[in-house]
Amino acid sequence: MQTNQATLAARRYFLDDWTMKDIAAELGVSRFKVARLIQWARAEGLVRIEIADTVRSDIELSANLRSAFGLRDALVVAGLDGPSDAIAPELAEVAALVVAEVVTSSDVVGISWGRTLDLLVERLASFNAKSVVQLIGGLATLESASGGIELVRQLAAKANTGGYPLLAPVRLRDAVAADALRRDPIVAETLKLIEHVTVVLAGIGSWGDPPVSRMIECFDETELRDLRERGVVADLCGFLFTKEGEVLESLASERIGISLEQLHAAETVLAIGGGTEKRQALAAVLRSRMVDILITDAGSAELLLRD
Repeated sequence: MQTNQATLAARRYFLDDWTMKDIAAELGVSRFKVARLIQWARAEGLVRIEIADTVRSDIELSANLRSAFGLRDALVVAGLDGPSDAIAPELAEVAALVVAEVVTSSDVVGISWGRTLDLLVERLASFNAKSVVQLIGGLATLESASGGIELVRQLAAKANTGGYPLLAPVRLRDAVAADALRRDPIVAETLKLIEHVTVVLAGIGSWGDPPVSRMIECFDETELRDLRERGVVADLCGFLFTKEGEVLESLASERIGISLEQLHAAETVLAIGGGTEKRQALAAVLRSRMVDILITDAGSAELLLRD
């Protein structure tokens, strides 16, 4: 996210007349880092009469969202608003640029699955990574036969590295059967690799009306009614979140994939999500403080900051 940080630092320094100390406090970096960012911004031509915005990011909204929810970074796509399906391609395009910048050759990348992540991987040209691991079991539907497995293969190919699918469903209603499947040698090997994931790529699912989540397909109507009565409004990496940002733990024995402890242990959780139907879900996931970097649309960011 160097471009985004350098642009904000340059704006604060040259246009807003902030001191380097104040800029450092806002960005959460040292004054020496601020000086280097400003120098880099000048060398790259970002500093002219006005500050160049290379990916249509709304600098002010991004900074305010980061501060409000304790994010390491946020990228709000300027002027973007509307239904989730309509804005997903542009969000995915921006997310692909961010992934290429954030992920390094020493990172083990973990990815869940979902419509926005399908689009992200499709738009990603190439990037560096040590390996790619599927974080949660699959879900094959008529809409997308990948269920996560093909997505991992495609992402690994973009990095020219090894990809490790999780050959299991994301949920088994029988906890005993789920535990037995976790001990299967092939499944156990991938679950072990999840312990080494440093960067998580995740989409945000909404359980509103209408819902925008493939995770919902794991439950029947009775189960969905019960979960909604218990306050579930969002999902991320197979975890279910209430409006207050609490994770519903009662289904842990039925899920196959990354654990809550492993998600917390990852160095970077990068989440992508936006659109009118996902705003309550976005707020819930952000309240959990699990996300480090968020990519979203301007309409969602404005509403999140008003609540």
